[in-house]
Amino acid sequence: MKKTTFVLFLPVITFLVSCHNDESTEKLTNYMSSVERESVVFGAVSENQKYYSEVADAAEYIQEMSVYDEELDSTYIIHITLPPDYDKNKSYPMYMMTDGIWRLSDHAELRPLMVNGEIEDIIMVSIGYNYGINAEKTETRIVELAQKSDLFLNFITDNLAPYLGELYNIDCKRSALMGHSLGGLFVYYAVFSHDKYKNEPFNYYVIASPSFFMMNNQSNWKYGDIEKDYFKREKKLKKKIYLTAGDKEYGDIIQNINYFLQRSKKNKIKTIDYEIFEGTHSGYVKPMMRKSLLKFYKKETI
Repeated sequence: MKKTTFVLFLPVITFLVSCHNDESTEKLTNYMSSVERESVVFGAVSENQKYYSEVADAAEYIQEMSVYDEELDSTYIIHITLPPDYDKNKSYPMYMMTDGIWRLSDHAELRPLMVNGEIEDIIMVSIGYNYGINAEKTETRIVELAQKSDLFLNFITDNLAPYLGELYNIDCKRSALMGHSLGGLFVYYAVFSHDKYKNEPFNYYVIASPSFFMMNNQSNWKYGDIEKDYFKREKKLKKKIYLTAGDKEYGDIIQNINYFLQRSKKNKIKTIDYEIFEGTHSGYVKPMMRKSLLKFYKKETI
Protein backbone atom coordinates (compact mmCIF):
# COMPACT_ATOMS: atom_id res chain seq x y z
CA MET A 1 0.00 0.00 0.00
CA LYS A 2 1.22 3.49 -0.85
CA LYS A 3 1.41 6.90 0.73
CA THR A 4 2.39 10.31 -0.58
CA THR A 5 2.42 13.55 1.36
CA PHE A 6 -0.99 14.31 -0.12
CA VAL A 7 -2.87 11.06 0.37
CA LEU A 8 -3.01 8.73 3.36
CA PHE A 9 -4.29 5.19 2.98
CA LEU A 10 -5.62 3.56 6.14
CA PRO A 11 -5.16 1.12 7.69
CA VAL A 12 -1.49 0.72 6.85
CA ILE A 13 1.45 -1.14 8.32
CA THR A 14 4.59 1.02 8.19
CA PHE A 15 8.20 0.08 8.69
CA LEU A 16 11.03 2.55 9.15
CA VAL A 17 13.99 1.62 7.04
CA SER A 18 17.50 3.00 7.37
CA CYS A 19 18.78 4.80 4.28
CA HIS A 20 22.44 5.41 4.95
CA ASN A 21 24.67 8.19 3.68
CA ASP A 22 27.87 9.91 4.76
CA GLU A 23 26.17 12.96 6.23
CA SER A 24 23.30 11.49 8.21
CA THR A 25 21.03 8.51 8.51
CA GLU A 26 17.62 8.97 6.93
CA LYS A 27 14.59 6.76 7.15
CA LEU A 28 12.45 5.40 4.38
CA THR A 29 8.96 4.43 5.45
CA ASN A 30 7.60 1.20 4.00
CA TYR A 31 3.89 1.39 3.15
CA MET A 32 3.49 -2.14 1.83
CA SER A 33 0.27 -3.84 2.87
CA SER A 34 0.42 -7.24 4.52
CA VAL A 35 -0.76 -8.80 1.24
CA GLU A 36 2.06 -7.13 -0.68
CA ARG A 37 4.66 -8.02 1.91
CA GLU A 38 3.56 -11.64 2.06
CA SER A 39 3.73 -11.88 -1.74
CA VAL A 40 7.51 -11.45 -1.79
CA VAL A 41 9.42 -14.53 -2.97
CA PHE A 42 13.18 -14.79 -3.53
CA GLY A 43 15.01 -17.29 -5.67
CA ALA A 44 17.62 -17.80 -8.37
CA VAL A 45 17.23 -16.23 -11.80
CA SER A 46 14.69 -18.37 -13.60
CA GLU A 47 15.63 -20.03 -16.87
CA ASN A 48 12.17 -18.93 -18.02
CA GLN A 49 13.62 -15.45 -18.46
CA LYS A 50 13.51 -14.78 -22.20
CA TYR A 51 17.14 -13.64 -22.31
CA TYR A 52 18.47 -15.99 -19.65
CA SER A 53 21.22 -17.16 -22.01
CA GLU A 54 22.76 -13.67 -21.83
CA VAL A 55 23.30 -13.96 -18.07
CA ALA A 56 23.73 -17.71 -17.62
CA ASP A 57 27.41 -17.37 -16.75
CA ALA A 58 26.68 -14.68 -14.14
CA ALA A 59 23.29 -15.94 -12.87
CA GLU A 60 24.79 -17.09 -9.58
CA TYR A 61 25.43 -13.44 -8.67
CA ILE A 62 21.87 -12.27 -9.42
CA GLN A 63 18.90 -12.67 -7.09
CA GLU A 64 15.33 -12.81 -8.38
CA MET A 65 12.50 -11.34 -6.34
CA SER A 66 8.79 -11.53 -7.10
CA VAL A 67 6.48 -8.93 -5.53
CA TYR A 68 2.80 -8.03 -5.98
CA ASP A 69 1.44 -4.49 -5.99
CA GLU A 70 -2.20 -4.01 -5.02
CA GLU A 71 -2.82 -0.63 -6.65
CA LEU A 72 -1.51 -1.77 -10.03
CA ASP A 73 -2.82 -5.30 -9.45
CA SER A 74 0.38 -6.65 -10.96
CA THR A 75 3.31 -8.83 -9.98
CA TYR A 76 6.80 -7.63 -10.83
CA ILE A 77 10.05 -9.56 -11.18
CA ILE A 78 12.96 -7.72 -9.59
CA HIS A 79 16.59 -8.63 -10.20
CA ILE A 80 19.24 -7.65 -7.69
CA THR A 81 23.03 -7.83 -8.01
CA LEU A 82 25.07 -7.19 -4.89
CA PRO A 83 28.73 -6.10 -4.85
CA PRO A 84 31.34 -8.88 -5.10
CA ASP A 85 32.37 -8.47 -1.45
CA TYR A 86 29.03 -7.34 -0.02
CA ASP A 87 29.29 -6.33 3.62
CA LYS A 88 26.02 -5.94 5.52
CA ASN A 89 27.69 -3.38 7.77
CA LYS A 90 28.48 -1.04 4.88
CA SER A 91 26.15 1.17 2.86
CA TYR A 92 25.98 1.14 -0.94
CA PRO A 93 24.39 3.32 -3.63
CA MET A 94 21.55 1.66 -5.55
CA TYR A 95 21.28 1.87 -9.35
CA MET A 96 17.67 1.01 -10.25
CA MET A 97 16.60 0.36 -13.85
CA THR A 98 13.21 0.09 -15.54
CA ASP A 99 12.47 -2.38 -18.38
CA GLY A 100 14.00 -5.35 -16.62
CA ILE A 101 13.60 -7.70 -19.57
CA TRP A 102 16.33 -5.78 -21.43
CA ARG A 103 18.28 -4.65 -18.39
CA LEU A 104 18.84 -8.19 -17.06
CA SER A 105 21.85 -8.59 -19.33
CA ASP A 106 23.27 -5.35 -17.93
CA HIS A 107 23.64 -7.00 -14.53
CA ALA A 108 26.15 -9.36 -16.11
CA GLU A 109 27.80 -6.74 -18.32
CA LEU A 110 28.16 -4.00 -15.70
CA ARG A 111 29.14 -6.11 -12.69
CA PRO A 112 32.76 -6.42 -13.97
CA LEU A 113 33.12 -2.66 -13.44
CA MET A 114 32.96 -3.44 -9.73
CA VAL A 115 35.06 -6.60 -9.94
CA ASN A 116 37.81 -4.75 -11.83
CA GLY A 117 37.74 -1.77 -9.49
CA GLU A 118 36.61 0.74 -12.12
CA ILE A 119 33.63 1.82 -10.04
CA GLU A 120 32.90 1.59 -6.35
CA ASP A 121 30.61 -1.14 -5.09
CA ILE A 122 26.92 -0.55 -5.83
CA ILE A 123 23.67 -2.51 -5.70
CA MET A 124 22.10 -2.97 -9.15
CA VAL A 125 18.33 -3.44 -9.35
CA SER A 126 16.05 -3.89 -12.37
CA ILE A 127 12.24 -4.00 -12.47
CA GLY A 128 10.54 -6.35 -14.92
CA TYR A 129 7.12 -7.84 -15.57
CA ASN A 130 5.82 -11.17 -14.37
CA TYR A 131 6.20 -14.31 -16.46
CA GLY A 132 3.60 -14.78 -19.19
CA ILE A 133 3.48 -11.05 -19.99
CA ASN A 134 5.01 -9.72 -23.20
CA ALA A 135 7.32 -7.17 -21.60
CA GLU A 136 8.65 -5.93 -24.94
CA LYS A 137 5.30 -4.72 -26.33
CA THR A 138 4.65 -0.99 -26.23
CA GLU A 139 1.08 -1.77 -25.15
CA THR A 140 2.48 -3.45 -22.03
CA ARG A 141 5.13 -0.90 -21.12
CA ILE A 142 2.97 2.14 -21.71
CA VAL A 143 0.72 1.28 -18.74
CA GLU A 144 3.26 1.70 -15.93
CA LEU A 145 5.64 4.03 -17.75
CA ALA A 146 3.09 6.57 -19.04
CA GLN A 147 -0.60 5.93 -18.32
CA LYS A 148 -0.11 4.99 -14.66
CA SER A 149 3.20 6.66 -13.88
CA ASP A 150 1.83 7.87 -10.56
CA LEU A 151 1.01 4.37 -9.32
CA PHE A 152 4.28 2.95 -10.61
CA LEU A 153 6.25 5.69 -8.87
CA ASN A 154 4.27 4.97 -5.69
CA PHE A 155 5.24 1.32 -5.98
CA ILE A 156 8.93 2.17 -6.35
CA THR A 157 9.11 4.98 -3.81
CA ASP A 158 6.88 3.67 -1.04
CA ASN A 159 7.12 -0.11 -1.48
CA LEU A 160 10.07 -1.46 -3.42
CA ALA A 161 12.85 0.93 -2.37
CA PRO A 162 11.93 0.78 1.34
CA TYR A 163 11.67 -3.01 1.21
CA LEU A 164 15.11 -3.27 -0.35
CA GLY A 165 16.28 -0.86 2.34
CA GLU A 166 15.19 -3.38 4.94
CA LEU A 167 17.44 -5.98 3.35
CA TYR A 168 20.47 -3.89 2.42
CA ASN A 169 22.12 -0.68 3.62
CA ILE A 170 21.30 1.71 0.77
CA ASP A 171 22.84 5.17 0.38
CA CYS A 172 19.85 7.06 -1.01
CA LYS A 173 21.72 10.34 -1.47
CA ARG A 174 23.87 8.62 -4.07
CA SER A 175 21.31 6.27 -5.61
CA ALA A 176 20.02 6.53 -9.19
CA LEU A 177 16.87 5.76 -11.16
CA MET A 178 17.39 4.97 -14.86
CA GLY A 179 14.94 4.64 -17.74
CA HIS A 180 15.14 4.61 -21.54
CA SER A 181 12.48 5.62 -24.11
CA LEU A 182 9.14 5.09 -22.34
CA GLY A 183 11.28 4.42 -19.28
CA GLY A 184 12.96 7.78 -19.89
CA LEU A 185 9.54 9.45 -19.92
CA PHE A 186 8.77 7.74 -16.61
CA VAL A 187 12.03 8.92 -15.02
CA TYR A 188 11.20 12.43 -16.24
CA TYR A 189 7.87 12.10 -14.43
CA ALA A 190 9.67 10.78 -11.35
CA VAL A 191 12.15 13.62 -11.05
CA PHE A 192 9.43 16.27 -11.25
CA SER A 193 7.24 14.38 -8.76
CA HIS A 194 9.81 13.38 -6.13
CA ASP A 195 8.83 16.21 -3.78
CA LYS A 196 5.34 14.75 -3.31
CA TYR A 197 6.77 11.90 -1.23
CA LYS A 198 8.18 11.59 2.24
CA ASN A 199 10.61 8.99 0.93
CA GLU A 200 13.57 10.17 -1.17
CA PRO A 201 15.18 6.99 -2.56
CA PHE A 202 17.12 8.72 -5.37
CA ASN A 203 19.30 11.73 -6.02
CA TYR A 204 20.44 10.87 -9.57
CA TYR A 205 18.05 10.42 -12.51
CA VAL A 206 19.12 8.98 -15.87
CA ILE A 207 16.66 10.12 -18.56
CA ALA A 208 17.57 8.36 -21.80
CA SER A 209 15.80 9.15 -25.10
CA PRO A 210 12.55 10.12 -23.34
CA SER A 211 9.32 9.55 -25.29
CA PHE A 212 8.06 13.09 -24.73
CA PHE A 213 5.69 12.76 -27.70
CA MET A 214 3.48 10.52 -25.53
CA MET A 215 2.46 13.59 -23.56
CA ASN A 216 0.52 14.84 -26.59
CA ASN A 217 -2.02 12.03 -26.17
CA GLN A 218 -4.30 12.52 -23.15
CA SER A 219 -5.19 8.82 -23.08
CA ASN A 220 -1.52 8.11 -22.39
CA TRP A 221 -0.66 11.16 -20.28
CA LYS A 222 -3.01 12.56 -17.65
CA TYR A 223 -0.50 14.59 -15.63
CA GLY A 224 -0.53 17.89 -17.49
CA ASP A 225 2.51 20.16 -17.31
CA ILE A 226 4.49 18.53 -14.51
CA GLU A 227 7.40 20.98 -14.83
CA LYS A 228 5.11 23.97 -14.34
CA ASP A 229 3.34 22.27 -11.44
CA TYR A 230 6.66 21.36 -9.82
CA PHE A 231 7.85 24.97 -9.81
CA LYS A 232 4.59 26.07 -8.24
CA ARG A 233 5.51 23.81 -5.31
CA GLU A 234 9.29 24.26 -5.24
CA LYS A 235 11.76 27.04 -6.06
CA LYS A 236 14.58 24.83 -7.34
CA LEU A 237 15.23 21.38 -8.72
CA LYS A 238 18.29 20.00 -6.97
CA LYS A 239 18.14 16.42 -8.23
CA LYS A 240 20.91 15.59 -10.71
CA ILE A 241 19.80 14.59 -14.20
CA TYR A 242 21.89 12.75 -16.75
CA LEU A 243 20.00 13.32 -20.02
CA THR A 244 21.09 11.31 -23.05
CA ALA A 245 20.17 10.42 -26.63
CA GLY A 246 21.64 8.68 -29.65
CA ASP A 247 22.73 10.73 -32.65
CA LYS A 248 20.53 8.56 -34.88
CA GLU A 249 17.29 8.81 -32.91
CA TYR A 250 13.98 8.36 -34.69
CA GLY A 251 11.23 10.95 -34.93
CA ASP A 252 11.41 14.17 -32.94
CA ILE A 253 13.08 12.80 -29.79
CA ILE A 254 16.11 15.12 -29.98
CA GLN A 255 13.93 18.09 -30.91
CA ASN A 256 11.73 17.48 -27.86
CA ILE A 257 14.82 17.12 -25.69
CA ASN A 258 16.00 20.52 -26.93
CA TYR A 259 12.61 22.01 -26.01
CA PHE A 260 13.00 20.50 -22.53
CA LEU A 261 16.47 22.03 -22.23
CA GLN A 262 15.10 25.44 -23.26
CA ARG A 263 12.42 25.20 -20.58
CA SER A 264 15.01 24.05 -18.06
CA LYS A 265 17.11 27.12 -18.79
CA LYS A 266 14.09 29.36 -18.15
CA ASN A 267 13.42 27.46 -14.92
CA LYS A 268 17.08 27.89 -13.94
CA ILE A 269 17.72 24.17 -13.61
CA LYS A 270 21.49 23.82 -13.32
CA THR A 271 21.74 20.12 -12.56
CA ILE A 272 21.29 18.67 -16.06
CA ASP A 273 24.20 17.03 -17.87
CA TYR A 274 23.21 16.34 -21.50
CA GLU A 275 25.20 13.99 -23.71
CA ILE A 276 24.60 12.62 -27.20
CA PHE A 277 26.11 9.22 -28.01
CA GLU A 278 26.85 7.63 -31.35
CA GLY A 279 24.12 5.15 -32.16
CA THR A 280 20.46 4.48 -32.77
CA HIS A 281 17.61 4.88 -30.31
CA SER A 282 18.34 1.57 -28.59
CA GLY A 283 21.84 0.87 -29.91
CA TYR A 284 23.62 3.40 -27.69
CA VAL A 285 22.00 2.40 -24.39
CA LYS A 286 24.54 -0.11 -23.09
CA PRO A 287 27.60 2.14 -23.52
CA MET A 288 25.55 4.98 -22.05
CA MET A 289 24.76 2.95 -18.94
CA ARG A 290 28.43 2.11 -18.51
CA LYS A 291 29.22 5.83 -18.83
CA SER A 292 26.55 6.71 -16.26
CA LEU A 293 28.05 4.33 -13.70
CA LEU A 294 31.50 5.79 -14.27
CA LYS A 295 29.99 9.25 -14.01
CA PHE A 296 28.31 8.61 -10.67
CA TYR A 297 30.50 5.96 -9.08
CA LYS A 298 33.98 6.02 -10.65
CA LYS A 299 36.49 4.74 -8.15
CA GLU A 300 39.00 7.35 -7.10
CA THR A 301 42.59 6.34 -7.77
CA ILE A 302 45.24 7.12 -5.19
